[in-house]
Amino acid sequence: MRAFDAVFIGGGIFGMAGAWELVRRGQRVAVIDRLGSGHPVTSSTGASRSIRVAYDHPFYVNLALEAISLWRLLEEQSGHRILHLTGQIDLGPEAKLQSLLDQVQAAGCDIDWLDASALADRFPELHLLPGEGALFHPQAGTVLADVGLNTLALAAAEAGAEIHEPERVNDIELTSVGVRIVTNRRVLEAGRAVMAAGPWSGELLGRLGIKLPLAPAVAQVTFLDTPNLTERPGLAEWQAVGENGADGGLYGHPVPGIGYKIAFDAGQSGWDGEVTDWAPDLDEERRLLDWFHARFPAVPAKVARTQRHPWTMTPDADFIVDTVGGAWGDRLILACGCSGHAFKFGPALGRLVAEAIDLGRGSALLRRDRPGLGSTASATAPITR
Repeated sequence: MRAFDAVFIGGGIFGMAGAWELVRRGQRVAVIDRLGSGHPVTSSTGASRSIRVAYDHPFYVNLALEAISLWRLLEEQSGHRILHLTGQIDLGPEAKLQSLLDQVQAAGCDIDWLDASALADRFPELHLLPGEGALFHPQAGTVLADVGLNTLALAAAEAGAEIHEPERVNDIELTSVGVRIVTNRRVLEAGRAVMAAGPWSGELLGRLGIKLPLAPAVAQVTFLDTPNLTERPGLAEWQAVGENGADGGLYGHPVPGIGYKIAFDAGQSGWDGEVTDWAPDLDEERRLLDWFHARFPAVPAKVARTQRHPWTMTPDADFIVDTVGGAWGDRLILACGCSGHAFKFGPALGRLVAEAIDLGRGSALLRRDRPGLGSTASATAPITR
């Protein structure tokens, strides 16, 4: 039996970022991951994620700026390239774009309106509709996700974190001084456990009588063999949500060595925690290619690969980073509900976990008792952040 200050249940982006942050603060940390960090059916898998500072909420603007700084620090320490910042184009309803513009400018960052002529200078292959405008900001682009996650894991391990994978958590128990985590291989005792198990979090918490409005979904991404787009900006096309709530947006970003990644910003229901491989949905791939051909009519698009992986929606699309409270007090920390947009914040997520531990309470936007968690989450809801 080993004793730790904190044990992370889950070795995805929340778990590895939190472990890295805590070991840098001098704590004894272990990470347990069911399948192995970055496994193809986990949420933190894949070659790339978008990154941007264009948010319509100051919390996320500032968190993105912090993340870029910390990703750069990890690049310097490791010698690995993690960020590919080529900027981002935002399209969508004028009210949405104006809100993005206001928040980014309030943070002191560069962002500009573009007409068709200015857009052609930035992204000549992208087709604008008549009367359509766009935003561009330079602090955006791509996180090379597999490199970033591996670099975080290596940094955490080199600083002293123990990483156990693949290993399944069977039980979490309160003790007189902390928690006991029982896996299929060992027993660990710790002052605190951090629930960072992605789509498996709801099931594990349910065994403890803790219910959260979490809805695991299966998302799909398509990588295109378009080497001429690897230095182009990322793209977010925000679409007005219809009355049925089923409409959403699309996004894309360059991936060095591959081309361009594109995806819808909403997942599908049907996640199964025992599935070990997700076959692509070819109808969704076709619809996505139809959109791409409309937006990039002169770009030949050959599919390099299409992948599916899970994410976990909350009702308001914000994360949950907080103590559980009640009998558990601050001995069980929640770090879940990625809502499809957590990975880009990478190492900055670790600070959120550490602050929840230090203060005994999460940031107001991310608390488990916030009003936005008062309804049921939908697996098919679009990303709205």
